[in-house]
Amino acid sequence: MDKVLDGIRVIDFSQFKAGPTCAQILADMGAEVIRVERPGGNFDRDLPPYAPGGKSFYLSFTCRNKKGITLDLGKQKGKEIFRKLVKRSDVVVESFGPVVNTKLGVDYQSLKQIKHDIIVVAVSAFGQDGPYAKRLGFDSIAQAMSGLMWVTGFPEENKPVRLGVSFTDIATGVYGALGTLLALRYRDKTGKGQLVDMSLLDTAVSFTESIWGEFKIAKQIRPQVGNANVLAAPYDAFKAKDGWVCIGTATPRQWESLCRITGKEDLSDDHRFQTIKDRCQPESIRFFTEWLSEWVGNKTVNEVVEQFNKEGIPCGPVNTVPQAFLDPQIRAREMIVELDNPEIGTIPLVGIPVKLSETPGEIRTLAPAIGEHNEETYSNLLGLTAEQIISLKAEGVI
Repeated sequence: MDKVLDGIRVIDFSQFKAGPTCAQILADMGAEVIRVERPGGNFDRDLPPYAPGGKSFYLSFTCRNKKGITLDLGKQKGKEIFRKLVKRSDVVVESFGPVVNTKLGVDYQSLKQIKHDIIVVAVSAFGQDGPYAKRLGFDSIAQAMSGLMWVTGFPEENKPVRLGVSFTDIATGVYGALGTLLALRYRDKTGKGQLVDMSLLDTAVSFTESIWGEFKIAKQIRPQVGNANVLAAPYDAFKAKDGWVCIGTATPRQWESLCRITGKEDLSDDHRFQTIKDRCQPESIRFFTEWLSEWVGNKTVNEVVEQFNKEGIPCGPVNTVPQAFLDPQIRAREMIVELDNPEIGTIPLVGIPVKLSETPGEIRTLAPAIGEHNEETYSNLLGLTAEQIISLKAEGVI
């Protein structure tokens, strides 16, 4: 079956998670993505997690469906080969930052001199301009500086909390893939390439919802509310006999149903809880927490989940990792896909969340070994002979 990005070639110079995630999404959708590493491999091949034998399988989660080549941009021959690769490609993804990318010649201004319609996805901590542009940064720094870390956590602890996964990295990769598609569409219309400037901090700020309006207009700073939600209530996680459940009520109908099935019909007419605004008041939330903690605490997770969903109230178990791994809905949607790695064994990978009916994405191959596709790429794409490839390898160019 044809893929939506068949015929698009991407050169991926990125490392860590954000840039590689962007390129991986494009690869999942059919683009030919060529990951470029320095001879001997990039350092991210040694990052955790590790298999029991000590081998890293970090790249499994960022480099599936990609080809892999090696190239030293510090050597003149390496630069010449790089220019040839760019001329035959549509997109370059890099995450060096505005200082290093200019030094290496992989910045947009340099690359558009090689190919006028090239699209460059530049991933960095703070973007290509601004007072922090030259700084280095990671996912947690972006979470911290955006304000998200400060509003996350429980009020009684009064300390900032980072989300347990690198959501800013991954979301920047998703935005980067979206930006690439928009740039490809623009190129189709005009024949022009462009820079897709992706910043971890920009991404983190994009998730702040109405926090700035709350601060500027309502003169309120969003408080830490644990697992609750300042925009709806009752909306929280509660402990059952055998685990935890998350309950969300937002609409008037859901509120009325909640009162009825918990035996508190009188609350639906209580003047204290008539509107969403009423129910979101701190004193209301304290009341809901005490009431529902007691009610849920006398039931099992399955009892609560089944009863609430039957009545149209959003509710789900707070799954542990093993429970989420076996969740039938996650499995049915193919959001865990297992591939066999000859060195490690079966590796479960995150599936493809964008479900296209006519041109679906596909997880085809594992992350490439170091230089796995050197001969294929340099021979078939650039027309180098076997002798030339052997010579380049001996010189440390590839």
